[in-house]
Amino acid sequence: MIKIYLSLENKTNDLGLVIQFDKENFGTFGIEIYNLIFLSCNLFERLAKEISKDNKSNMNNWKQNENIRIYSEEELTFIPMDYKFKPMEALGNKEIEDRSLFWWRDYNLVKHNLSEINKATLCNLIYALSSTGLLLSSATYPDYSPDYPSKLFGGLFIPDGFYNNSARVTVAN
Repeated sequence: MIKIYLSLENKTNDLGLVIQFDKENFGTFGIEIYNLIFLSCNLFERLAKEISKDNKSNMNNWKQNENIRIYSEEELTFIPMDYKFKPMEALGNKEIEDRSLFWWRDYNLVKHNLSEINKATLCNLIYALSSTGLLLSSATYPDYSPDYPSKLFGGLFIPDGFYNNSARVTVAN
C-alpha cells in the first residue's frame, strides 16, 4: 500500500508542471486529477476498512470509528504552496450528520456520474491524498518510526518499514 501511495504522491507532484499549485487553481478539474482522486479514495477506503475492521464500504461507520476520527485535528501543510489545512476536520464534529468529508462526497458524485467531472478538483485531490496518507502512515503502521517525510505534505511521514523490509500492515488499536 505504501508503494501505491508514493506513486500517487509523485504523480500529484508532477501535476505541478502543468497546473500552478495555487489556491486560485483549487477548482481546476480534469480526467488526470480524477484518476488520482479515484485511486487515493480507493486506498483510503481500503485503509478505513482495515482500521474499522468493517469490510463494507460504509463511510457512515467510519465516521463513528474513534481510530479514524482521531485524525480530525491533524493539521498538514501542502508544501508546494505552504497551505495549512486539516483534511479530516469534519470527522471531529459532534453530530454524525455533520461529519461529511466534502472531498469524499464529490468523489462519489463523479464516480457514479462522470458528467460531474467538475467535482474532480485539485482541492479534492489534495484533501483525499493527504487523508489517505494520514491513515496509511499514522494508523496502519504504528510500529515504524516516521523517518521519511512526505514530499507534498508537511507533518506527514512515510513509514520506514517500506524502505527497510517487507512491512506487514498492523492496525493500531
